Amino acid sequence: MTVARYVARIAAFAVVQLLAFPFLPLPVAAVWMLAQGRWGLRRFDVIALATLTAAATVATGGGTLSGLGAAVAVTAPAVLFAVLVERWAPGWWLRHGDRFRPGRARLARIAAAAALPAVAALVLRAVITPGMSLSGVLLTLLGETAGTLLLASAARALGAFLPGPPADVAPLARTGGRSRR
Repeated sequence: MTVARYVARIAAFAVVQLLAFPFLPLPVAAVWMLAQGRWGLRRFDVIALATLTAAATVATGGGTLSGLGAAVAVTAPAVLFAVLVERWAPGWWLRHGDRFRPGRARLARIAAAAALPAVAALVLRAVITPGMSLSGVLLTLLGETAGTLLLASAARALGAFLPGPPADVAPLARTGGRSRR
């Protein structure tokens, strides 16, 4: 993948993230981290997502400190979701691997990988802005878990119809014997 194409992918996810920001920013951010994880250089995606989230928070009337808190509360759980899916259901996002497990077990792993970042996001939000009601916590937990699970499944299904890179294309990486991540 060329750098220009990588930047174009980040820009496309940024537009979707800005459109979804007032509603459920975590599901879009989680799918962003999952989709970009294959190309290596996740640190650039983390920087882009955190910057975008902080800027969107400040633009919608929050302060700078509130923007930084929102950036952590969205970016950290999104990275957690991507890492958990890669560990618990290897190859699921690319529609290969882990195909010998029953579908229910795979779905349970993906659901658990969606629920844990939602809990982490709620804990971070409770630290940043205390005083959430129990019903607000439950609705947010349910909404972000279901939103992440549904959006990831829909994006994965949509990805089956999109052309992928050729099999011989190497991930974007630095040279010189250094690690990609």
